[in-house]
Amino acid sequence: MSLHPAVDRCGSPAPRSHRRAQSRDDIERRTKRREKNRVAAQRSRNRQTQRADQLHEAYECLVQQNRLLKKEVQLLLEEQRCLADSLKLHEPLCPVLNGTVLPGTRPAEGLPL
Repeated sequence: MSLHPAVDRCGSPAPRSHRRAQSRDDIERRTKRREKNRVAAQRSRNRQTQRADQLHEAYECLVQQNRLLKKEVQLLLEEQRCLADSLKLHEPLCPVLNGTVLPGTRPAEGLPL
């Protein structure tokens, strides 16, 4: 039996008398089902669009956060270079590194603890 009432098993159109035999209730049910499906499909598309918008916003936030973190890394690397340069300048003058500090004295002042 065909799924469409206006077509017989062979695929040819059913006689008009058969098409008229569909009750108004059947037509109403089909119309309501189509409308319900149309509304559900629209809700689904709206949810999908909303989810895509949320993902895009999250992406933008992560891109911005990544930019800020990269700037912070650059600043920290620069600070590390400055501190390393300061340490290199200090090493030749450092009594602790040169072994000129006597045991039991404070290195900064060369005085006893």
